[in-house]
Order: sequence, then structure tokens, then C-alpha cells
Amino acid sequence: MFESIKQHPTLMGYRKQYEMLPAQDRLALKALIAALSLAILYFAICMPIYEYKKNAEMKLEQNQQLLSLVMTNKKTLANIAKRSSGAGNKKALNSQQLVSSVTNLAKRKGVVLKRFEPSGDNKLKVWVDDASFDKVMSWLSSLQQSLNVKVEQVSIEKDDAPGQISARLTLSS
Repeated sequence: MFESIKQHPTLMGYRKQYEMLPAQDRLALKALIAALSLAILYFAICMPIYEYKKNAEMKLEQNQQLLSLVMTNKKTLANIAKRSSGAGNKKALNSQQLVSSVTNLAKRKGVVLKRFEPSGDNKLKVWVDDASFDKVMSWLSSLQQSLNVKVEQVSIEKDDAPGQISARLTLSS
């Protein structure tokens, strides 16, 4: 196979031109080819690997920070979950009352609700973005204590700023 490539007319022409060059020019051409090969190797293989590694390390660090944040507030989360799962002796709110009560208490606690929508009887889905973790936990605690609103589902993601989160919650009364 290599023999047929070596015998190709175009390559034969290049080879004759190369052999006609002075020794110094041939050496310079070899050095240029080696430098170009190294540059291609670096920019096509090494640099993408380095960028991937750097991004993976950054994601790891962000996940470790989120884990640390959750672990430091584990007791608060456990208390909220415990209170949410306990049977309440307060009367359940209807859909309109739930929306009104949840949004009013969120305003008082300084939690901005990005979006909310009623979901069936006595349930409310709530989206919170770029909020203080402490304010959200305080708001959820107040919801349970004062209104007997339970957190049925929660998904919390750490934002770029320290102590800031985005959360998706399903609340029920």
C-alpha cells in the first residue's frame, strides 16, 4: 500500500523538488514540518484535553460547595422535612388560599417567586431563582409553622454566587 502511495505522480514531483533543494533548505523544511506537526498535535489534542479537565475540576468544585452548603444546613432541612411529614391539626387551605398565603409570606421573607402554578387540589408548584438559601429555608419553615404547608418535593441547585440557589418546590396544605 505504501509503495503505491510513494509512486503517486504528484508525490514523485514533490520528492524531486525536495531532492533538488540545498541541504540547508531541506533541513529548514524538516524543522518547519516538525514544528507544524507539534503545533497541530498541541492545538488538536492537548489543548482540548486540558480544557475538558479544567471544566471538570470546576464542576467538581461547584458540586463540593453545594454539598458543603447542604451539609451545613442539614439540620434545618431535616426539621422542615420532619414538620412537613407530620400530621397537622390546622385546616387545609384551598387552592386560592394556598397561592395567596404562600406568595404573601414569600414577600414578607424576601423570597422572590419566579413562577408558581396550582397543581391539583391543595397543591402548588413554585419556582425560585437566585435566592438566598437562608431566606428560602426560613420561608419554608414559616410556611410549615404558620400555615401547615408541607414540602412534598424539592429540587435545589446552587447558583454561581455563594449562598444563592434556585429551587423547584411542590407545596401542599
